[in-house]
Amino acid sequence: MNRSHLFCSLPLCLALAALPMACDKKPMDQNDPMAQAFAKPQRLELDIGKIEAVPEEKPAEIAHTWAAAIKEQVKLAEADLQACRNEYLVPFQFEKMRRRNVEFVNITEMDEVCMDGSPEKKKRGPLKILRNLAQEHIGKNAQLDRFVANGMEQLEFFRVFSFMTKKVGAPEIQLVTDLAKATSDRVRVVGMDVDKAAGIIAEWPDGTLPDDDPTVVAKASDTAAFKAQVLENYGWLVDDFLNAYDRFANKSWEGYDMPKLTALRTWVAIARKRLQQDRARLASVTADAKQKAEFEGFFAAVEASLKAIEAGYDRYEKTPKDERSPKDANRKNVETTQKAAQKFLVTWRAPAK
Repeated sequence: MNRSHLFCSLPLCLALAALPMACDKKPMDQNDPMAQAFAKPQRLELDIGKIEAVPEEKPAEIAHTWAAAIKEQVKLAEADLQACRNEYLVPFQFEKMRRRNVEFVNITEMDEVCMDGSPEKKKRGPLKILRNLAQEHIGKNAQLDRFVANGMEQLEFFRVFSFMTKKVGAPEIQLVTDLAKATSDRVRVVGMDVDKAAGIIAEWPDGTLPDDDPTVVAKASDTAAFKAQVLENYGWLVDDFLNAYDRFANKSWEGYDMPKLTALRTWVAIARKRLQQDRARLASVTADAKQKAEFEGFFAAVEASLKAIEAGYDRYEKTPKDERSPKDANRKNVETTQKAAQKFLVTWRAPAK
């Protein structure tokens, strides 16, 4: 055995033997890193009451207001009216139609998108939406009135266009095709007005109130403000009364064409609703007797123009087509009464001197 090895090991053994005795007699220094390493882990106590709950993320609230509801309806109708023009009328192949071929277009699908919708697909068409807006909401906002009137016009002209695509077996296919082209062109023109009005409505604040809201009707207004509102609400209607009568009635029935009185009635209904509201509002306008008499004179002139238009309904609804005279004697009355109403607009639009 190597004695030097034994000599060196003996002190180490003695030190190891004495170690337990040292641990028993002297507590371990808690600041000693070794003591910290071997210390028993402490239990983590949590005070639940002091922990702040993480708030749940709530979905954005939907504004249940008149304006929000109208914007949604307009958006749905305008999407179909626009798709109708872009997907069916713009690419329509009239030369093929002249050769009695319309197999390139799905007419049933076209009618669903452009007008009727589909009960099977649980989808309302623009016709149903616009009818509801016309029955319940005309006279409540100038841009909404424009959207409804122009939307109805697009539907009326599309109805004729669609009917022509179903008459490819008619002997006068050239006339049928020409009418289809003319009505398609009108749909595309009025479609620009549809899109413009829809774009303005889409920007409404959700708190926008309708013009017939009691707080709006009762709100006092000075003469200048009321005059500006009258110009906005009636100007586009009155200026187009005669042209509208021609488009929808007087010049709308020759050949294979047909009257479009639903659109014409919509124009009349909008103006009548406006008259009803604005005559009531006039009482709260700050104006002298002369100024109020001027407004009343304008309202009377508009009323006379509406009656002139309505006088022409029977000719196109009750008189058989082959019994109608070529000239509509009622048109002159529409023209005369329109000019009387326009005189007020010309005066009010003139810059102040």
